[in-house]
Amino acid sequence: MSSHPVETPLPKKPVAVITGASEGIGRALSIKLASEGYTTVLAARSEENLRTTADLVGATGGEYLLAPTDVTAETEVEALFRKAAKLGDLALLLVNAGVGTFKAVEEISLDEWQTMLDVNLTGAFLCTREAVTLMKKASDGHIIYINSLSGKRALSWGSGYSASKYGLRGLADTVRIELRKSNVKVTSVFPGSVNSSWWNKFDFDFPRDQMVTVDNVVAAIWSAVTQKGRSVIEEIDLRQVGGDF
Repeated sequence: MSSHPVETPLPKKPVAVITGASEGIGRALSIKLASEGYTTVLAARSEENLRTTADLVGATGGEYLLAPTDVTAETEVEALFRKAAKLGDLALLLVNAGVGTFKAVEEISLDEWQTMLDVNLTGAFLCTREAVTLMKKASDGHIIYINSLSGKRALSWGSGYSASKYGLRGLADTVRIELRKSNVKVTSVFPGSVNSSWWNKFDFDFPRDQMVTVDNVVAAIWSAVTQKGRSVIEEIDLRQVGGDF
């Protein structure tokens, strides 16, 4: 099977939309899903980094649609899901886009605070709203929120990040209840520190070789995706055996 960007509908393949697909967990998930036969819709703000993901997806022989998207922009998210719907049935939404600023609460600017809420929570809401509309019509689908252990416990120097992730947990829990009778599954994944390129943006002296790996996270998510019938893994907590840093 040759790999190429999708330009025409492929109704026989399940479609997966992955936000934050330009690096780290999102990139690895895109490669895994493509290798398992999904048509992947690759969404992120950075088109340059998305193209790198697309090349890696293509190397698996997988089909993909490159979809540069700002998840905080309502019209762009609506356009993203219109494109996805043309490719076939939306089987998976991986809500993975996220940002973080880590400072003492009195040092966080309003712009930094708002950016975390916009990307981590409002972006998730906008994608969820569009996906739910499609999935309810099909009476099938699975939404997976890549959260953080910061969405379950307070994180020093991370008031804005934790607040946005606690909100994401609340969104997921509520959507799960609303969709129970629609045969749409909802899973929240709460990784601890993950050794990914995300950490390159910060000046933290953590032992990255002791962190959970990206492959660990992908394997855990795949275990949720492959649940058969009406069985659903609702939450996954994933951390390194020695505990948090």
